[in-house]
Amino acid sequence: MKKKNFVVTETMQKVAVDILESLTFCKNMDEVVELYQLMFEKYQLNNDPFTKLPCTNKEYAENSLEYQRQIMIERYGHCDVLD
Repeated sequence: MKKKNFVVTETMQKVAVDILESLTFCKNMDEVVELYQLMFEKYQLNNDPFTKLPCTNKEYAENSLEYQRQIMIERYGHCDVLD
């Protein structure tokens, strides 16, 4: 699989440094979990409804509608509400 050209901005690098520096000083898994929650709040992240992994607000909005649509079809056999 060929990678697309990916431009790394200085802002992206600063975020990565912030997270990695914080992880460097974690002493145990409890601190890692605490850091994970802190980063969620600090960077205003959401949980992807499909994977439960971190995602942006835009990704959450897009995936949330699709997730709700799929759940309604699974439960009720149709999805008239979201269309």
